[in-house]
Amino acid sequence: MSHVFGHDWLISRNSKSRMKYRPVVLSISLVIAVIIMSSFASRSALGLVVEACEINSTLTGSPYPCLKVVQAQDPLSAYVVLREPADKERTILAPLADVPGSEDPRLLAAGAPNYFDAAWKERTAAISLRAGKASPQDFALAINPASWRTQDRLHVHMGCETPRFRALLKTHAAEIGSVRFTNLRTNAGWWATFHAADDLSNLNPLTAVADGVDGARSNMENVVVGVFGSTLPDGQHGFYILARIIGANKSHGGSAEDMIDPKCQL
Repeated sequence: MSHVFGHDWLISRNSKSRMKYRPVVLSISLVIAVIIMSSFASRSALGLVVEACEINSTLTGSPYPCLKVVQAQDPLSAYVVLREPADKERTILAPLADVPGSEDPRLLAAGAPNYFDAAWKERTAAISLRAGKASPQDFALAINPASWRTQDRLHVHMGCETPRFRALLKTHAAEIGSVRFTNLRTNAGWWATFHAADDLSNLNPLTAVADGVDGARSNMENVVVGVFGSTLPDGQHGFYILARIIGANKSHGGSAEDMIDPKCQL
């Protein structure tokens, strides 16, 4: 009898615990629904979704509505992976911390988190690579500058390079070195470099751009950065880093959305 009683008490206790958190979970669901219904119009919408994912993960163990919540000892290094609420095809990585964008000075400090590295490591978990049409080395990542983004929460776009940027890199491959950034002399004003490696654990593209592109460090709010996995003709794996400083004229395009094909339709 005592065993049965104890079991009933445990069930009752768990039920009460679930009931305790139920209003919170319902509130999270309501916030999510409102955000989705508003078509991501608010510049703070992504931040609200990220916070909802963190709360839901803490209370229930589920990252919903995100795909994944990753905690870290350093609060700046914690992040979520999610489908963009306004466009279910787009996968993005965003920090749990309130980081508005790549212009945040904390991201260029010693020991700063490397969100590009985190996004690269999450590539197969976040993108199915579309039934094997794309290899991991076709993967691409990009961050918009403040002057182009629609959300005031930093987020890395994840997917594959678009045909336009595949062609751009192929056209200028002979010019692009691995020691420093090269000005490609394009109308858009792209700078590029190549880094031989299998991952980004020893390369933070944001600091590389800040240190390697003329005028970038003092103007990060206007810098767009793209990272493209690539395999050279000799079989060497590595990454092209592409960057430009956005001026008043945006007619040449080159946003993260221009660089990234979220469906990996190669």
